[in-house]
Amino acid sequence: MESYAGLAGWAILPSFVTNVIQSIWYSIKYPVNSGAKPAANTPKYRRHYNRIYCAVVLLYLAYTILEVDRSTPTNCYDMLDLGVHSFSPKQLRTNFRKASLMYHPDKVGQQGAETFVSVRAAHEILVDPVTRMAYDRFGPSMLSCQGCKTNKDYINNGLSSYYTFYLGSGVVLVLMSVLGKGQFARYWRFIVLFGMAALELAMILRPTPITLLTWVMPHRVTFEQIAILHQVFISTFIAISQIGPILVPSKENERGSIKDLLARLEMLTVMSNTESIVQMQGVFDVFRGDEECMTQLKRQMGIMALDSRLTQDQLLNEARSNVQRRLHQKKAI
Repeated sequence: MESYAGLAGWAILPSFVTNVIQSIWYSIKYPVNSGAKPAANTPKYRRHYNRIYCAVVLLYLAYTILEVDRSTPTNCYDMLDLGVHSFSPKQLRTNFRKASLMYHPDKVGQQGAETFVSVRAAHEILVDPVTRMAYDRFGPSMLSCQGCKTNKDYINNGLSSYYTFYLGSGVVLVLMSVLGKGQFARYWRFIVLFGMAALELAMILRPTPITLLTWVMPHRVTFEQIAILHQVFISTFIAISQIGPILVPSKENERGSIKDLLARLEMLTVMSNTESIVQMQGVFDVFRGDEECMTQLKRQMGIMALDSRLTQDQLLNEARSNVQRRLHQKKAI
């Protein structure tokens, strides 16, 4: 349900918040009776909307990543106050004894019973190297495997969720490409998906955690790191698919915008020609029915047309210029 709510949030919240912010900003920047307020669907309005939208998407991306880290439940190591990657058996026994005494129902009452049970379960997981390995890589759900006894059993059983996630993600990306959805950076999605799959497989099969991830997320177990990486992968590409076409318009979009501009220019030209014809008809309606005026008008328009053609004739203009130059030279002599 949380994943569906997250997808719904990506589909609804950015555009809704952008409209609210732009409306508030315009109400502050432009007075009520000001004519400077950009109208909807104008280039300036869309430019402001795109800038606000990109900022909202990036902030929402940061929130979703921080939220998945914040909402991660307490792991067994934190429950017993142990280092995730290094602790001794003695330290495990000592911390378990302290936590058991702290949360024992005889000491704190029934309100501590649930925590006491969780502390005992955490100790049972961490004291056994096999169950600790399974917990580190796949989380507490993997411990319910009834037929798993060895590391190999747990890994083979845990890889089923690995295959499900990446095969499902690959099918979704292929369907998006076929349906023409999310075309921006579609090839990079496949490359990053394959890279994520290789990284997660290495995290599962390596006997020790990856140093870089340990440095970035020092208090997270391997399965928690994987869950955070999944969320980062999904949220980042949703964000890129939303702001990518705005920041880097595709050639198809540019050609489409040019076609739209040409169509608008053609429409304006037709409207201008129609208006000119109507105005000319209104001017000549005065002379309609007066044969003498119409005859004089036709004669004058013929003379004007002839003058216009003679003026545009290049040979005639050159001959006239030569004659004028010679006459000027004779006057000078």
